[in-house]
Amino acid sequence: MTVASKFPKFLSTPKAKVAAALGLSGGVVGFGSGLLIGKLEKAGAMTVEGLGWSDLLSGLIALMLIAMGALVLIVSVSRKTALRVLDPGSARDATPAQASYYRQQGLVCLLAGLMLAAPVLAISIFDPLPSELAAAVMMGIVALFLVQTVGNLTLWSRSDELVRRVMSETGAASFWILQGALFLWAAGEKLNLLPALSMWDAVTLMMASYLLISTLVAGRRGFGS
Repeated sequence: MTVASKFPKFLSTPKAKVAAALGLSGGVVGFGSGLLIGKLEKAGAMTVEGLGWSDLLSGLIALMLIAMGALVLIVSVSRKTALRVLDPGSARDATPAQASYYRQQGLVCLLAGLMLAAPVLAISIFDPLPSELAAAVMMGIVALFLVQTVGNLTLWSRSDELVRRVMSETGAASFWILQGALFLWAAGEKLNLLPALSMWDAVTLMMASYLLISTLVAGRRGFGS
């Protein structure tokens, strides 16, 4: 059997259908968000011209996390839909505990996106940003961070051994890779060989690296295969 003959069969599998649906949803969200930002900028409600590369990248990551979190929350409302979308190939309904677990995952993901987006939105909408508003945004971020931390700890306690192993391996790999990369950059910066990185630049790189590493580790462990 040739690869060409296997391809249509692959497209008919539940996982391929879910991947296509998610890809289409991502395209719609991305296009709609870009259109909205363009209209807001044209109307003078916000500006992206003065944003740096880390602001744009963190905004993209935040948008992805918010869309993903919202999608999981919406799908997990229905026990019939939840397992078929989040675990393609499964023919049964999610149990109440599984649906609750998925909802918690969606909420944690959504909060991460909101925290990452808040500073960028604040500086792009208000120029200059009043100190009182900056303090209020920071207080909101701290509150969301505390809620998300509790959510992450709860997810850890509810996860099975395989999921915990993926989390642990992702954290360990991220630490060693980022430690080495940031040290080398800091050394080059100290020697005036590389441009200076702000804390926000470093956080954005950390988030992008963590998401990439978690995807690779999850794939290596069989998630999504």
